[in-house]
Amino acid sequence: MKNSITKILLVATLLLGMGSCDKMEDNGNFAGLWYLSEWKSLPDGEIKADKQNRIFYAVQLDLMNFRGGGHGSYLSRFRRTADSLFIGTVYHGSKDEIVDITELAPFGVPADGKFAIDKLSKQTLVLRSDDAVLTFRKY
Repeated sequence: MKNSITKILLVATLLLGMGSCDKMEDNGNFAGLWYLSEWKSLPDGEIKADKQNRIFYAVQLDLMNFRGGGHGSYLSRFRRTADSLFIGTVYHGSKDEIVDITELAPFGVPADGKFAIDKLSKQTLVLRSDDAVLTFRKY
């Protein structure tokens, strides 16, 4: 009898634990910390930033954190499809005030917040906007 009560309690605990998770990471290879290795301007091919600038995109759930390059840290909501990335509301500061998306320009984010995803693998991410190609490696 004692064993069956223990088993019932164990199963109940596991079920409650699984049900208490509101959100699960479902970004696949996109999740994690991405390190900008090259930011190339289009169409002239000028390199605007590289790994020396130490720019990072961190992805978890539906949030992205942009930091580095001496520009502080910003947080944003995003939406991703199989071939596109859309940056949404941008937050900055200790009180998470909403700021204009143009404040992400030093991180390579275009004013419309839209990227095409040219490549996404376990170790490489390539984002393209109308005027730039950003190449990242997983950190």
